[in-house]
Amino acid sequence: MNYNLNMKRKVLLVVVVILAVAILPLNRLFAQKIDETPIKVGILIDEEFTTFRAQSFSGHWRATFYPLIASGSAEQNPARKEVKTVSELVAEGEDLAISLTNKGLVGKLSTGKEIMGGYEKIVISGGELLNIEIPENRPMLLQGKLEIHINIEESRLLLINEINFHQFLVSSVSKFGISSEVEALKAYIVMARTRLKHLKENTLHKEMAYEVCDKYHCLPFSGAGQNRELVDILVSMTANKILQYRGKSVFPRYHHTCGGKVSSAKEIFNVDNEPYHVSVDDRVDNKGSENCFHSPGFHWSIELEKLDLLEFIAMSWAGGASRIFTGWEPLKIEDTGRITRVLLRGRIPKEIDGVEFFENLKMYFGPNSLKSMRFSMEVLRRSVIFRGMGQGLGVGMCLYGADGLAKKGKRYNEILEFYYPGVTIK
Repeated sequence: MNYNLNMKRKVLLVVVVILAVAILPLNRLFAQKIDETPIKVGILIDEEFTTFRAQSFSGHWRATFYPLIASGSAEQNPARKEVKTVSELVAEGEDLAISLTNKGLVGKLSTGKEIMGGYEKIVISGGELLNIEIPENRPMLLQGKLEIHINIEESRLLLINEINFHQFLVSSVSKFGISSEVEALKAYIVMARTRLKHLKENTLHKEMAYEVCDKYHCLPFSGAGQNRELVDILVSMTANKILQYRGKSVFPRYHHTCGGKVSSAKEIFNVDNEPYHVSVDDRVDNKGSENCFHSPGFHWSIELEKLDLLEFIAMSWAGGASRIFTGWEPLKIEDTGRITRVLLRGRIPKEIDGVEFFENLKMYFGPNSLKSMRFSMEVLRRSVIFRGMGQGLGVGMCLYGADGLAKKGKRYNEILEFYYPGVTIK
């Protein structure tokens, strides 16, 4: 009896071991799905263009032209019934010119063949690298799949690149990652992967055909042409790692340079559901120099004409009308020194959120004008001198600060825990 019982226990133990060995690869397989997840990226969404050229840089690509929508439109216009889906090979070294006409999308291959008749969408896929050239823009190398849509409201083309998380992260971190330190780059990657996952699940572009764009408010992206080999390796080394706060996913914010002070999301964005974005001094144990002290954006100054500032206010909040507002002043300054509310003076005073004011300033005067809302002003007779610290909104990870922490010997998990207190890396 004892012999049979022992045998059953041994058999059960063997089964448990076999199951454990079998389940482990499955767990790894499921984990890998994060970096293999497809994502649709809107490219150059602010650019207005109606023609561009796509060249097969590596591998053979296939361009498929889809007819203008619909059964309904076909019934109203019988001629559209004759337009069929067309698929053409774009061999390596060959190119395809695409234009938007009043009939829809048309194309011309470098072989001389023309695809006319009017189409609503083109999908180019199958190759390794696709070079696209848009007027007045640098050439861009793309991987994955490229969709060309018609932006009907603005009568221009819309490009959407579908790739996976790994490919996006390599491009994005290669573009915004100012550091060459391995641990800082790892921290950037885990932050960016977490942010990308959140944006895919909670897109900022609900009305569009893409899930994220190539702008800062999502994540910078410029295709594969600027990819750094080290970043590619580190994305694989940190595969699928993301940040969580008490078991839940987070939306990690970041900025270029904090100027020695990181602000809380509550103060800058007035949100209560980001407890991992707190106000901290950007120094190790509050000692020594600031982690981002070596940043070119740590200190800055600029002089602007008073008339230009009044014109900026009029264009931004008075529809271009002068004399509505006679000036402005900081209304609320949070503990780290960043201005979070601005008062526009005039017949009917108006309060402006600090983030809105800052974004409009950059749009009007350019990204290299006022670099943050942490500044002092010296008012002269005809101009104002702004002297500030930091670059960006100052919430979350300071990119130059992460670089500084890595130079001080901190590991990537310590860097992430420094800028996002209470998070865990899963």
